[in-house]
Amino acid sequence: MKVNKLIMFVVCSSLLAMAGCDLLAPKKSEKVKKSEKVSVDKAAAPVAENPSSVNDKTPLPAGVLAKVGDWAITRDEFNDRIKAVKETVKDFNEKEAGAKAMLLNELVRQQLLIQQARKDRAQDSSDIKAAMKEFENTLLVQETVTRLTKDVVISDEEIKKYYTDNPNEFKKPLEKRLREIVVASQSEANDILVQVLQGGDFAQIAKDKSKGKTASNGGDLGFKTEAPFAAMATAVANLKRGGVSSVFEGPDGFYIAKVEEVLGGEQVPFDEVKADLSNFLKLRKQQELLAAKVKDIQREIKVQVNEDLLKE
Repeated sequence: MKVNKLIMFVVCSSLLAMAGCDLLAPKKSEKVKKSEKVSVDKAAAPVAENPSSVNDKTPLPAGVLAKVGDWAITRDEFNDRIKAVKETVKDFNEKEAGAKAMLLNELVRQQLLIQQARKDRAQDSSDIKAAMKEFENTLLVQETVTRLTKDVVISDEEIKKYYTDNPNEFKKPLEKRLREIVVASQSEANDILVQVLQGGDFAQIAKDKSKGKTASNGGDLGFKTEAPFAAMATAVANLKRGGVSSVFEGPDGFYIAKVEEVLGGEQVPFDEVKADLSNFLKLRKQQELLAAKVKDIQREIKVQVNEDLLKE
């Protein structure tokens, strides 16, 4: 089966976007001997049509999949790259013909560009230095947050208690299928309401007398989680299936609404929400702990803010 070109494009874009991340810039293989390392300046080469096809016939060390200058990637490291890409591109399938070769070629191309950039001293650019410093700071923050919150756990009792104490958060969305009749005057609407309450067919009356856009299909508005406007929402809020509202005024005249059907509103079973709820509660507890830790740190490290400059 041919590899999906769109997926391959996304994978390539992902690799470029992740350049500089340790997931896509692995450490030099420990199995590469010092005598086999090539200086960065000597490693630069133009990007080939198929960069994995290099004319160097020197055998690679055991377990090393590819080598570009002084950079190398082992088979195990390459498998880690595949896992990283699959987390970003859910449809990526390394078993498809050409998928692994494409991924390896992109990693090799990336290294060729990196090593050429170093040869050109791009790392000396003030913009690059600033970006690298910002990236370093981001990693430091991530590592510190991980270290401070690594022991946070959520018990089954906590999950169950939150579920029990907040039932409205776990109800399926309530949907009502609504119908409407719209006329120009309140008196006409009152007369029609009497007909409906006396057993008249709401949909047929809507076809015959409604001036609304839905008249041709019997006033059917379809299923709604929210009514089209506030006055209708109020009018149908407490109506059950088959219920008809009183007359109320709306954007196009005077309305009568009917609740044709009702779906949803029931409680989602605990087992269906347990995993997501556990993650939510854990994240919330981590954030609370982190906020407390930051306050503790701030007692030791002086913080000053120029409020006047902030207002400018």
